[in-house]
Amino acid sequence: MVTKKQIRLWLLASCWFCALPLQAKTWLIDVRTAQEYASEHASGAVNIEYQQILDGVVALGVKKSDELLLYCRSGRRAGVAQEALRQQGYQQVTNLGSLEQAEAAIGQAAEQTGK
Repeated sequence: MVTKKQIRLWLLASCWFCALPLQAKTWLIDVRTAQEYASEHASGAVNIEYQQILDGVVALGVKKSDELLLYCRSGRRAGVAQEALRQQGYQQVTNLGSLEQAEAAIGQAAEQTGK
């Protein structure tokens, strides 16, 4: 027989589990041309040209809750892509600037997390 105390504990545990945030994925996206990407890119980056950013993230299965880190040669194309994504409801979108700036930011983040 199930007691009231067991039911309360089960309900409390269920509420706690439902309140846990779902793990969002982080995407590193190079928004330069395929030729620029082929010549050099940050480790772990995927290539979606900035003009194709909306179709590209959908094709990859990126969720609107995921974190998107964008870079290009100077930051301008990444800014255009960032604005397009934000207009479609992607809120965790960061323009890292150039490839060099992106690599520096990734390196700093890795140092801070101990990776």
